[in-house]
Amino acid sequence: MPSRQVLLPADDYPRLADRLTALDHDIEPLLWAPGGVTLADGTSVADGAENANAGATYAPEAAWVSISLLFSGSFPAFVEAALAPGTLRWTQACLAGTDAPPFQQLLAGGVQLSRSDAPNDATAEHTMSLILHTLHDWEGRIDRRRAGVWLQVPWREVRGSRWLVIGFGSIGRKLAALARPFGAVVVGARRSVAEAADLESADAMVTMEALADELPLADVVVLTCPLTDETRGLVDAKFLASVRDDAVLVNVARGPVIDADALLAWLDEDRPATAVLDVFDIEPLPAHNPLWNHPKVVMTTHIGGAGSGMPSRNDDLFISQLDSFLAGHTPHLLVEG
Repeated sequence: MPSRQVLLPADDYPRLADRLTALDHDIEPLLWAPGGVTLADGTSVADGAENANAGATYAPEAAWVSISLLFSGSFPAFVEAALAPGTLRWTQACLAGTDAPPFQQLLAGGVQLSRSDAPNDATAEHTMSLILHTLHDWEGRIDRRRAGVWLQVPWREVRGSRWLVIGFGSIGRKLAALARPFGAVVVGARRSVAEAADLESADAMVTMEALADELPLADVVVLTCPLTDETRGLVDAKFLASVRDDAVLVNVARGPVIDADALLAWLDEDRPATAVLDVFDIEPLPAHNPLWNHPKVVMTTHIGGAGSGMPSRNDDLFISQLDSFLAGHTPHLLVEG
């Protein structure tokens, strides 16, 4: 039986080599770099061509999109090479969101694509820290310290606050697990019927159709939903008109979930609301964008999932998923094409 070919970035292979060898499968790693594909011993492999030295044809059936590849600028070229021979059946992504065009190219090519839940712990922790930062007015505290001003300013407690988490999946459940011990009441919203895990994680669950009723009640509104046709522009002028004037609106989903013009108009009105943003329509955010210096905006640079433990969790996920796939099982976390 021929070896099972797995395509992965060459830079990631040294870290994973022993773990791939330890799997109970005859794996032939194919190492991709911008200059081409090689076998583990350095032998060059031409896309789709017979390799005279190794006696093998370039025919990957599985591939790994690592975080380093994603941000290297070479992601589109990797996907082209992976799809070229027409043998690719499954790819593991390193992010929860798979709306980037190369991911969509894989799906359009009939390849099964699994998203990653490795960033979710970090995203939930980052979200919690941003909300605490905002409710406690840490920017004001730091400004007063630097100015040498001693002033005892009251701050908003999490205890007794009501949080509406829109897109209550893995990230939402992890965020709820952090917020509820502080005394927050967490309401999850999702388009489908609540699952058992949702009912255990949240104080209440609602469908997306009930958002208009829930928004006026929420102290904190958190967007953790994927970017889809249904969620693109979800937060528009009508949505924002239902949000409380003193609410904290948090977006750790995708930038286009919020209508940027409607958000700016809402923030520019006379209300104490705050927008906490980690994602934007255009990234990097252009220097002239008014969100950079808006007094009612707390922002970070799309780093929600960039925690120190995320790379190792992604490695663990890839190895586990690859083992399952090569054993003939359906991988988890599949994206609907």
